[in-house]
Amino acid sequence: MTTKLLDILMALGAALAVLLGSFNAFARECDEVPGAVLRLHIPANSDSEYDQAVKLAVRDMVLEKYSARLVGFATRDEAAREVQRLLPGIQKTCCDFLAQQGVDYGAEAELTEMYFTTREYENVTLPAGYYLALRITLGSGEGRNWWCVMFPPLCIPLASEPLPEDSLPEDFTRNRIEIKFAIFEFFKGLFG
Repeated sequence: MTTKLLDILMALGAALAVLLGSFNAFARECDEVPGAVLRLHIPANSDSEYDQAVKLAVRDMVLEKYSARLVGFATRDEAAREVQRLLPGIQKTCCDFLAQQGVDYGAEAELTEMYFTTREYENVTLPAGYYLALRITLGSGEGRNWWCVMFPPLCIPLASEPLPEDSLPEDFTRNRIEIKFAIFEFFKGLFG
């Protein structure tokens, strides 16, 4: 009887070791995603219909004017250096655009590391974590925000229509991240 119990306990221990090993590998993978991504984050002045429309107009202008400048970089850090170099121009362009639209508040552009919860858009899911972001705060910045992935350059397709599943890097496909991330959250809640 004790041999059978010992065999069961050993089998359970082995299963737990495999599960935790897979969990740790996935946790490392989730930790790597934020380090590979540069996000664009635009909080609106308020939740009013007007301010939300202004936010989307600024988004469209920024993507049209600056997205192409991040194509061709091999890493997030290279793209971030370019964004840092462009920051004064991005802020001025946003403020000028707002003034041209008759908006009575300005914009502040910064490159910052900030926490994002798990975010989904169509067929893209990003795990929660700290991400480097080009943050353009409109006015008080107290309204709902808009976000996308600026590097790798996914913003323009996300702003207009869903990307085909096969055009996304493997780490950004819903089937890969979403299913495993639920397991990550479960075990993180138990052990974290």
